[in-house]
Amino acid sequence: MGGVIVYEPDDEAEIEGLPWAITFEASAGEDWDSFVCGPYERDEAVALAESVIQEGRGVTAVVEPLLPVRSAMDVLSTIDELREEVEDPT
Repeated sequence: MGGVIVYEPDDEAEIEGLPWAITFEASAGEDWDSFVCGPYERDEAVALAESVIQEGRGVTAVVEPLLPVRSAMDVLSTIDELREEVEDPT
């Protein structure tokens, strides 16, 4: 069974005007490589993801903004923040 997952960032995130991408992934029981499509505007990405899912092919679509990253330290800092959220979800 597939579905659409839309990344909804918290109120502090600066995503206004960012391009969005869709990652199409295999659902449980299938084994094929995921792939990314985009960039789109948010509403366009959500609409495309939903239309693919409506075809009923058991695909999962993850819709999320493309975050501008300028350095490896930006990526590592984001990973650290996400790890901390998982370890201490308060």
